[in-house]
Amino acid sequence: MNKKYPMLLSPGNIGKVELKNRIVMSAMGMNQADNGFVNDAVIEHYAARARGGVGLIIVEVTCVDAPLGKNTGNPLILDGDKYIPGMQRLTDAIHAEGAKCFLQISHAGRGAFRRITGMQPVAPSAVAMPYSTMMELSNETPRELTVEEIHNIEEKYAQAALRAKKSGFDGVEIHSTGYYLGQQFLSSVANVRTDEYGGSRENRIRFHLNIIRRIRELCGNDFPIVVKFSATESGKDAGITVKDGIYYAKRLQDAGVDALEVLAGVWSSEKENTVKGSETECQTAGLCRILKQGIRKMTGKAPVIKTIGGGQVQHPQAAENALESHQCEFIFVGRELLVQPDFVKLIEEEREDEIKHCIGCGTCSRVQLQKNEACRCVLNPQVGRKIKENRVL
Repeated sequence: MNKKYPMLLSPGNIGKVELKNRIVMSAMGMNQADNGFVNDAVIEHYAARARGGVGLIIVEVTCVDAPLGKNTGNPLILDGDKYIPGMQRLTDAIHAEGAKCFLQISHAGRGAFRRITGMQPVAPSAVAMPYSTMMELSNETPRELTVEEIHNIEEKYAQAALRAKKSGFDGVEIHSTGYYLGQQFLSSVANVRTDEYGGSRENRIRFHLNIIRRIRELCGNDFPIVVKFSATESGKDAGITVKDGIYYAKRLQDAGVDALEVLAGVWSSEKENTVKGSETECQTAGLCRILKQGIRKMTGKAPVIKTIGGGQVQHPQAAENALESHQCEFIFVGRELLVQPDFVKLIEEEREDEIKHCIGCGTCSRVQLQKNEACRCVLNPQVGRKIKENRVL
């Protein structure tokens, strides 16, 4: 056992899926698929991170409803069976390197751009996405979804989960952060409906509960479900309070969700809109603890749902501290793994001083959303690179 980071490198489980360590690669859009299909570049990207020692890889934002749910031109898509063979090649490659993999299923909602889809974006309500200074863009006012359309999208999520299972993924993650549709339903600012999908907290989480129920019907109780959500928002565009986040966490636990990947913040015009990490603390580990304390207060019992905290993990000691103090059960790592694919191996070998850290320049996101190019990293030229024989699989 590693003496410096025994908790971080210890095994754990999400549902019945056993992971070799507590490090989870968070889903990050790469925009390098071919018309939604897996290609060699996609496989090599994830195989490299699996080879680097990550316990669980959550594969990037995968569209369940193309083209309406896309916010870039080349995301992975899983709204039809034709994508399954390529996805099987991807899961085989990840498993061969010793990691487990979940698929993040997603719909951009009001974050989809007409220049990408050719259509007006849709959302719970006709409320435009706020301008972001970081991304230097905003979007047009979306069209409000009808109840029938919402039901259809719920089914698309569930069918995508079933295809993910058939493709060999070990579980799925429902994407409900940032400017994506899941978070839009949870927000009292983005969602101003007056029917069964809006108004109260109970109504605002109905979209998620319906999707989860249907995934369980199609995939069974042993297929893990994670929900990635913003447990609170800040700034003038905030529509989720900490009390909302606790309520949502409890309802998701009741619905049988196995784990929550917890974020904070909002797609906002404000530059400082999230909790910051440090060399001793992870960005959202404390928020995970607040959610668990809230569930305990509501139920009188210890929560059974696992939490995945993290963000801006500047030093593995911060992750170890979060786990040792029982703030969360797993640590998500995102951009650090873009910069350093062997991030985990360096920790295992106690060579953490050699880790290159993300500088927070935002290039990885901006080139995708502003220019519709593949993800790039200024510190790692291998990210988003073109492969000479980039086969579509």
